[in-house]
Amino acid sequence: MNQPPSAVALQYREAMSKVAAAVHVITTEGSAGRYGITLTAVTSVTDTPPTLLLCINRNARIQPVLRANGRLCVNVLASSQQDVAEHFAGITSVPVTERFLQNDWQNHHHSAQPQLVGALAHLHGHIVDCHDMGSHSVFYVAVEHININSKENQGLLYFQRRFTQTAIPFCEADCV
Repeated sequence: MNQPPSAVALQYREAMSKVAAAVHVITTEGSAGRYGITLTAVTSVTDTPPTLLLCINRNARIQPVLRANGRLCVNVLASSQQDVAEHFAGITSVPVTERFLQNDWQNHHHSAQPQLVGALAHLHGHIVDCHDMGSHSVFYVAVEHININSKENQGLLYFQRRFTQTAIPFCEADCV
Protein backbone atom coordinates (compact mmCIF):
# COMPACT_ATOMS: atom_id res chain seq x y z
CA MET A 1 0.00 0.00 0.00
CA ASN A 2 1.36 3.44 -0.93
CA GLN A 3 1.47 5.89 1.94
CA PRO A 4 1.70 9.65 1.49
CA PRO A 5 5.20 11.07 1.89
CA SER A 6 6.17 12.25 5.37
CA ALA A 7 6.65 15.93 6.18
CA VAL A 8 10.42 15.43 6.15
CA ALA A 9 10.24 13.74 2.73
CA LEU A 10 8.25 16.69 1.36
CA GLN A 11 10.76 19.17 2.82
CA TYR A 12 13.60 17.09 1.39
CA ARG A 13 12.05 17.22 -2.09
CA GLU A 14 11.62 20.99 -1.78
CA ALA A 15 15.24 21.40 -0.65
CA MET A 16 16.47 19.26 -3.56
CA SER A 17 14.49 21.43 -5.99
CA LYS A 18 16.84 24.27 -4.96
CA VAL A 19 19.84 22.32 -6.27
CA ALA A 20 20.51 22.98 -9.96
CA ALA A 21 21.30 19.74 -11.76
CA ALA A 22 22.55 18.86 -15.22
CA VAL A 23 20.00 17.00 -17.33
CA HIS A 24 20.93 13.66 -18.92
CA VAL A 25 19.19 11.01 -20.97
CA ILE A 26 20.38 7.54 -20.03
CA THR A 27 20.08 5.10 -22.94
CA THR A 28 20.59 1.37 -23.15
CA GLU A 29 20.34 -1.19 -25.92
CA GLY A 30 20.92 -4.92 -25.87
CA SER A 31 19.19 -8.27 -25.58
CA ALA A 32 16.49 -6.78 -23.29
CA GLY A 33 15.68 -4.03 -25.79
CA ARG A 34 16.25 -0.32 -26.28
CA TYR A 35 15.15 2.18 -23.66
CA GLY A 36 15.93 5.63 -22.31
CA ILE A 37 15.08 7.83 -19.35
CA THR A 38 15.70 11.45 -18.35
CA LEU A 39 17.84 11.67 -15.22
CA THR A 40 19.40 14.40 -13.10
CA ALA A 41 20.76 12.08 -10.41
CA VAL A 42 24.10 11.45 -12.12
CA THR A 43 27.45 12.24 -10.54
CA SER A 44 31.13 11.46 -10.83
CA VAL A 45 32.56 8.99 -8.33
CA THR A 46 36.22 8.98 -9.41
CA ASP A 47 38.41 9.49 -12.47
CA THR A 48 40.69 6.57 -11.57
CA PRO A 49 39.08 4.49 -12.93
CA PRO A 50 36.43 6.76 -14.52
CA THR A 51 33.21 5.87 -12.70
CA LEU A 52 29.75 7.42 -12.56
CA LEU A 53 26.91 6.97 -10.11
CA LEU A 54 23.26 6.99 -11.27
CA CYS A 55 20.21 6.91 -8.99
CA ILE A 56 17.07 5.49 -10.63
CA ASN A 57 13.68 4.86 -9.06
CA ARG A 58 13.22 1.15 -8.42
CA ASN A 59 9.79 1.29 -10.12
CA ALA A 60 11.14 2.89 -13.32
CA ARG A 61 10.47 0.83 -16.44
CA ILE A 62 14.12 1.11 -17.47
CA GLN A 63 15.27 -0.89 -14.41
CA PRO A 64 14.89 -4.45 -15.79
CA VAL A 65 16.11 -3.40 -19.24
CA LEU A 66 19.18 -1.66 -17.86
CA ARG A 67 20.06 -4.51 -15.51
CA ALA A 68 19.71 -7.11 -18.28
CA ASN A 69 21.63 -5.12 -20.89
CA GLY A 70 24.35 -4.08 -18.43
CA ARG A 71 25.55 -1.30 -20.75
CA LEU A 72 24.47 2.31 -21.19
CA CYS A 73 25.24 5.77 -22.46
CA VAL A 74 24.90 8.94 -20.41
CA ASN A 75 23.93 11.71 -22.84
CA VAL A 76 24.68 15.12 -21.28
CA LEU A 77 22.05 17.41 -22.81
CA ALA A 78 22.66 20.78 -24.43
CA SER A 79 20.28 23.64 -23.66
CA SER A 80 18.68 23.20 -27.10
CA GLN A 81 17.62 19.63 -26.23
CA GLN A 82 14.85 20.30 -23.72
CA ASP A 83 12.36 18.50 -25.99
CA VAL A 84 14.46 15.33 -25.69
CA ALA A 85 14.46 15.61 -21.89
CA GLU A 86 10.68 16.05 -21.88
CA HIS A 87 10.08 13.06 -24.19
CA PHE A 88 12.26 10.71 -22.14
CA ALA A 89 10.78 12.01 -18.87
CA GLY A 90 7.36 10.98 -20.16
CA ILE A 91 5.87 14.49 -19.89
CA THR A 92 4.93 14.72 -23.56
CA SER A 93 2.42 12.71 -25.54
CA VAL A 94 5.19 10.87 -27.41
CA PRO A 95 4.78 7.12 -26.74
CA VAL A 96 7.75 5.18 -25.31
CA THR A 97 8.05 3.27 -28.59
CA GLU A 98 8.55 6.50 -30.56
CA ARG A 99 10.94 8.45 -28.33
CA PHE A 100 14.05 7.49 -30.30
CA LEU A 101 12.30 8.59 -33.53
CA GLN A 102 11.94 12.23 -32.43
CA ASN A 103 15.58 13.32 -32.67
CA ASP A 104 18.84 12.32 -34.31
CA TRP A 105 20.24 9.21 -32.59
CA GLN A 106 23.12 6.99 -33.64
CA ASN A 107 24.67 3.93 -32.09
CA HIS A 108 28.24 4.35 -30.87
CA HIS A 109 30.73 2.44 -33.01
CA HIS A 110 32.27 0.61 -30.02
CA SER A 111 29.59 0.31 -27.35
CA ALA A 112 26.58 0.07 -29.73
CA GLN A 113 24.64 2.24 -27.27
CA PRO A 114 22.31 4.98 -28.57
CA GLN A 115 23.82 8.44 -28.37
CA LEU A 116 22.07 11.74 -29.09
CA VAL A 117 23.62 13.82 -31.85
CA GLY A 118 24.41 17.31 -30.54
CA ALA A 119 24.62 16.40 -26.84
CA LEU A 120 27.39 18.09 -24.84
CA ALA A 121 28.99 14.74 -24.09
CA HIS A 122 28.40 10.99 -24.27
CA LEU A 123 29.78 8.70 -21.58
CA HIS A 124 29.53 5.02 -22.51
CA GLY A 125 30.05 2.30 -19.96
CA HIS A 126 28.94 -0.83 -18.20
CA ILE A 127 27.34 -1.40 -14.82
CA VAL A 128 29.85 -2.69 -12.27
CA ASP A 129 27.67 -2.60 -9.16
CA CYS A 130 24.18 -1.75 -7.98
CA HIS A 131 22.70 -1.20 -4.52
CA ASP A 132 19.12 -0.50 -3.51
CA MET A 133 18.61 2.45 -1.17
CA GLY A 134 15.04 3.28 -0.20
CA SER A 135 12.96 3.97 -3.30
CA HIS A 136 15.96 4.02 -5.66
CA SER A 137 18.76 1.86 -7.03
CA VAL A 138 22.27 3.27 -7.12
CA PHE A 139 24.15 2.09 -10.22
CA TYR A 140 27.93 2.35 -10.49
CA VAL A 141 29.07 2.64 -14.09
CA ALA A 142 32.62 2.10 -15.37
CA VAL A 143 33.12 4.60 -18.20
CA GLU A 144 34.87 3.13 -21.24
CA HIS A 145 34.31 5.63 -24.06
CA ILE A 146 33.76 9.40 -23.97
CA ASN A 147 32.76 11.80 -26.74
CA ILE A 148 32.87 15.55 -26.05
CA ASN A 149 31.08 18.00 -28.33
CA SER A 150 33.31 21.08 -28.62
CA LYS A 151 30.68 22.91 -30.72
CA GLU A 152 28.10 23.13 -27.91
CA ASN A 153 28.66 25.29 -24.83
CA GLN A 154 25.30 25.67 -23.08
CA GLY A 155 24.05 22.88 -20.85
CA LEU A 156 20.47 22.04 -19.93
CA LEU A 157 19.72 22.28 -16.21
CA TYR A 158 16.77 21.44 -13.99
CA PHE A 159 16.18 23.95 -11.18
CA GLN A 160 13.11 24.69 -9.05
CA ARG A 161 11.12 22.03 -10.93
CA ARG A 162 11.71 23.51 -14.38
CA PHE A 163 14.25 23.44 -17.15
CA THR A 164 16.74 26.25 -17.55
CA GLN A 165 20.19 26.63 -19.06
CA THR A 166 23.68 27.47 -17.97
CA ALA A 167 24.45 31.17 -18.18
CA ILE A 168 28.18 30.83 -18.71
CA PRO A 169 29.25 32.28 -22.06
CA PHE A 170 31.60 30.33 -24.29
CA CYS A 171 35.19 30.97 -23.30
CA GLU A 172 38.34 30.43 -25.33
CA ALA A 173 41.27 28.49 -23.82
CA ASP A 174 42.90 31.65 -22.38
CA CYS A 175 39.94 32.48 -20.10
CA VAL A 176 40.46 32.25 -16.36
